[in-house]
Amino acid sequence: MNSNYNKIPLYCQLAESIEEQINDGTLKKGQPIPSERDLCKQYNVSRITVRSAIDELVRQGKLEKIQGKGTFILGKSIVQNLGNVYSFSKEMEKQGKISSTKIVTREKIKAEPKIAYHLGINENDDVIYIERLRCAENVAIMVEKAYFPYQGFEFLLDLDFAKRGLYKTLEEDYHIVFNKACELNTRECKLLSCPKKQYGLLVKRTSYSNDKIACYSTIVSKGDSFEFTIKLVS
Repeated sequence: MNSNYNKIPLYCQLAESIEEQINDGTLKKGQPIPSERDLCKQYNVSRITVRSAIDELVRQGKLEKIQGKGTFILGKSIVQNLGNVYSFSKEMEKQGKISSTKIVTREKIKAEPKIAYHLGINENDDVIYIERLRCAENVAIMVEKAYFPYQGFEFLLDLDFAKRGLYKTLEEDYHIVFNKACELNTRECKLLSCPKKQYGLLVKRTSYSNDKIACYSTIVSKGDSFEFTIKLVS
């Protein structure tokens, strides 16, 4: 193992090494990992260390144990740079993944105080609420909840944007461009098919079009599916 990491537990070092091979494509989705004996020999570690590393990667959703068959690669993390306005569909396209969206809820509701504050409207004003399940390679990984002021966005109640995407439709058909952004409960765990009490990542976003608030949304993603990066410019 790398001596630069001698203060990190051996099983964490091994888990990190296997994860790097998953992310760089050396180990591919659906492929079995080397046997415990081979890993022990390759990294000069004990079987206990190997099993702890595998258990950690299973917990993170990188590996899957199938009884009687072995341990298999589930896939690499999806990397998203938070320095840009987020587009799920575009990000999946860049990373060579097939994305899909399922509309869970779409309705007109009254703005609660928090939503009214984020949208810059009055409490109890009408808003359009859209909840979507975002999938990559047919695996649900995100629950997105978006709120739009009803005035000016009434058309969203009847618009079919399941195939092309909500924000792409707004940009191409209505010339509404989001050019600035501010930056798991039981139901979300069920939608994302992940264990209860699993940690996730919550992203809250207020989106603007021509410096006017156009949407407030929250995105909940599985913590073991995404790797977020931030680029700092001095």
